[in-house]
Amino acid sequence: MDYEVKKGKKGFVSPIRRLVFPKAARRAAFRNSVSRRPLHSMPLYPPDYLIDPQILLCDYLEKEVKFLGHLTWVTSSLNPSSRDELLQLLDKARLKELPLKTTAEQDSILSLSARCLLLTWRDNEELILRIPTHEI
Repeated sequence: MDYEVKKGKKGFVSPIRRLVFPKAARRAAFRNSVSRRPLHSMPLYPPDYLIDPQILLCDYLEKEVKFLGHLTWVTSSLNPSSRDELLQLLDKARLKELPLKTTAEQDSILSLSARCLLLTWRDNEELILRIPTHEI
């Protein structure tokens, strides 16, 4: 009799599991360095880019972003609605810290949920930054 061999599930792996078991994620990233895993995402449409709140409460959403660096010298008194202040800040950062051109090594994943924001590198998925939502 012929028996079919069951293959292991190659489904979705949560980012929390990847953070708890980072070696497995690193091994998989090095094996598949050419191909990247698909993101746990959905299309967002302008001008509002609205997301159903139930998705963020029960699940999370991932988007690919470019990570240029941390600006640790930015004060919390910065007015985010002031376009002039933000542009001056970015101009000063480009002269000092931020690169002018982006590369594939700067690809990262922004994971959004109701509980926190996670920023991880795209290739090896190591944690860059975690911000709980209540601190925003």
